[in-house]
Amino acid sequence: MSDRPVKVVLANDDSIIVEGLRALLAPFKERVVVVGTATGEPEIELAVDSEAPADVMLIDAFSRMAGGIDAAVKVLAQDPPFVVAVFTDAHDLRLMLQALRVGVRGYILKSSNAEQLVDAICRLHDGEIVLDPRLATDAALLAARAIDVGEWPGAHLGLTRREAELLSLLGEGLPPRDAALRMGLSPETVRTHTRNLYRKLGVNDRAAAVAIAWREGLVR
Repeated sequence: MSDRPVKVVLANDDSIIVEGLRALLAPFKERVVVVGTATGEPEIELAVDSEAPADVMLIDAFSRMAGGIDAAVKVLAQDPPFVVAVFTDAHDLRLMLQALRVGVRGYILKSSNAEQLVDAICRLHDGEIVLDPRLATDAALLAARAIDVGEWPGAHLGLTRREAELLSLLGEGLPPRDAALRMGLSPETVRTHTRNLYRKLGVNDRAAAVAIAWREGLVR
């Protein structure tokens, strides 16, 4: 645990909400301190109050939850020196998993009280992935069921879940670099998945793989 307050940047499309969240965290200045704010949807504009780098960016749910995810993607694409987490009232497993896929490290519900929020921010700074406990349980049960019975799109083709996800994204027309960003993986890891995917499908190029994706209904 750090011996200094965790430096936090607050993001939302509404400056009034940002200031409200700043006030909520103010009594805990020995553990967390707000060093910057960001507003806009999804092209957030950062306003840092200190020259010291931030540790955590907390993206409050925008007027559209997808807006918050879009903002997270744009921030993470810049390889920021801080952890990004989503703070939302959306108790939605699908959105939580989407956030994790793009590289978000925390999914915290607004039903959390101030002390729980501060604790979550500190745990994020300590390197943990912090998820709402109920949604984390749902995700674990879903993963266990998929492992037990092999129920994910593309399993019947001998694909892993990652390979099936990549095939689906390629079928949507995403180039490998964008697919890597969406999956929260490095380009090199995606290239490895691509080679394995082609081998398992018995194809030599993307066009043939995409044709199979459409045939098998893997395009979302």
